[in-house]
Amino acid sequence: MLRLAVRQVFAALEARGGEGCVRFVGGCVRNVVMGREPTDLDLSTQLTPDETEAALTAAHIRHVPTGKAFGTISSIIDGEAFEITSLREDVETDGRRAVVSFTTDWAKDAQRRDFYLNALYADIRGEVFDPTGNGLTDAHEGRVRFIGDAETRIREDYLRILRFFRFTASHGQAMDAESFAACTRLKSGIDTLSGERISQELFKLLGVADPVAIIESMIDSGVMAHVLTGIATTPIALKVMCGLTEDVELRLLGLLYPDGLSPSALNRLPSRLRLSNRIADRIRHAARLWPEVDIEADDAVWLRTAYRTGKAALHDALMLRAAVSGRSRTEWPETEARIERLDLPVFPLKSAQLVAAGLPPGPQLGQAMKGIEADWVAHDFSQNVIDAAIDEIRKRTKI
Repeated sequence: MLRLAVRQVFAALEARGGEGCVRFVGGCVRNVVMGREPTDLDLSTQLTPDETEAALTAAHIRHVPTGKAFGTISSIIDGEAFEITSLREDVETDGRRAVVSFTTDWAKDAQRRDFYLNALYADIRGEVFDPTGNGLTDAHEGRVRFIGDAETRIREDYLRILRFFRFTASHGQAMDAESFAACTRLKSGIDTLSGERISQELFKLLGVADPVAIIESMIDSGVMAHVLTGIATTPIALKVMCGLTEDVELRLLGLLYPDGLSPSALNRLPSRLRLSNRIADRIRHAARLWPEVDIEADDAVWLRTAYRTGKAALHDALMLRAAVSGRSRTEWPETEARIERLDLPVFPLKSAQLVAAGLPPGPQLGQAMKGIEADWVAHDFSQNVIDAAIDEIRKRTKI
């Protein structure tokens, strides 16, 4: 049953442009046709962006011009947003962005889209429209192929190469040979894309239930070498990692094993993918730590490591270790439960205690604190270590 909010948006636009001037488009229609749960409810309309804004204003619906230059206005009702994009046709493209003009022709709008199965529309009553004549067939058969000439579609936006692999992994039954060949021929066009656009598509691909076969084809065809320029990748650990977790950042860690985890590769990775500091640090920490950790070690060993690095870093390093060693999905939960049960201690010694024992404030005090803490950790957080250190200071200072 359609949500009330989207019905309100349809009513507002049709009050301005007449019945049928707005339709659902793309992924939500494709997924319903394929028997899947619809995701984002994106809309297309014959109205221009100005007309869309006027219609929403008249209906007292909040809206923002999220991409008005490209025809997109977002309506917001009770915190729920719907992207409404005017029908478009490309005037000029350069492989990264397009200059568009607005149209009222559904077929022209469909022709500028990437794949046939993404060029489907549906009205508020659920009737599906297939302007290209191939979208419904491809959706039913799980076939991902470019609309018209594959090279032309790719040259319009080289990100479509990555989208082809991603949609083949998520919605395809098999690799379309013609589309794959075109992607391989034009793979160098990926070099013109921004790191942000590349990382968004790569993480979406890694988020597919089982992306391994498609990623293998990207590696074998040389496409991945342009996605991660100068950073070697293999599916060795990725295969197991995908069975252990849905976390796309850890799956990226698995894809980078082993050569992509070298210090030089890790230095290049954040700038290539424009990674946030959080993600870059997470990958670096796990890459540095995993050779040191042992899944079979006892809790005391893990606790010492976790105290030094944090439980999150220990978790990530152990998961990479599990992936490299071929750990099964059924074995990993117990490892994860053991990590969760670790109770990190708090260093109980205060600098005032050392001062009271006779150690004067200054650099020597800080060095003593660090040395005692390291000894305390090495001896499994024993209070005896701290007591002995204080006694030794008292003896030396004769207090």
